[in-house]
Amino acid sequence: MNHFIFFHGVGIRSHFWDIIIPKLEKESLQYSLVDLDFSSLDNALESSISSVREIMNKYPERNIVLVGHSLGGLFAIFVAQQLGDAIHKLIIVNTGLAPKRVAMKAMQQMQINRLSKFFKKMGMRMLFSGQLPKWLTRSLFFTSDTTDEVQLQLSKYKVRESRSFLMEHFNSKKMWNSHLNRIHFSGPDNVLSIFGSKDKTTPKRAFMYLVKKLNASHHIYHGSGHNDIITAEKYNCKFVEDIILFADNI
Repeated sequence: MNHFIFFHGVGIRSHFWDIIIPKLEKESLQYSLVDLDFSSLDNALESSISSVREIMNKYPERNIVLVGHSLGGLFAIFVAQQLGDAIHKLIIVNTGLAPKRVAMKAMQQMQINRLSKFFKKMGMRMLFSGQLPKWLTRSLFFTSDTTDEVQLQLSKYKVRESRSFLMEHFNSKKMWNSHLNRIHFSGPDNVLSIFGSKDKTTPKRAFMYLVKKLNASHHIYHGSGHNDIITAEKYNCKFVEDIILFADNI
């Protein structure tokens, strides 16, 4: 029996998955929703692996399937690399990572253009501190396929992350790339990447970098933004079907 463990991204907790819970229960899926500790990067890493171990100890007979959205996908990758064969499948959703060489080029370019660097930092801080207009932040994460009602409901659970964690997160590409240099959980039958063609937060090359690094299968949901795969009825029924099929494929 498969047991799905869901990891959320930054700026929200496990409430992110609420909209698909009825679909999971309709399919009689066994699942757990994890709230990661984003007080620091180290705490987030520790909470990701300790949460999975706790669930594994509680259900030793079940096949563990990790599902991570956005930043949560990177923590799911970390857990899969640490626990190896103890993990049945890994599914990442709108999770991307720039290779170190690309990140360094971008950093050098921003040093040349100090004004650009200043505005980007200010913009990201304002985004995660909730100071940007709702119409602007929503357009980054959703398309019109996610209803206003769902967007409003999710906004009630919005979390203002600490500045220290956000800065750790923004400067963590080198760390994540170092984890990927020691891959021992990979392959198209073991790892699936799902991402939207209209994601405004992450370039396609960052998604494909992880696909290639993990030798993963991948599905592109055409028309979907960063959150829509989970939050829009147009996509989330297919999403639930896809993760069931992938988990059941032996």
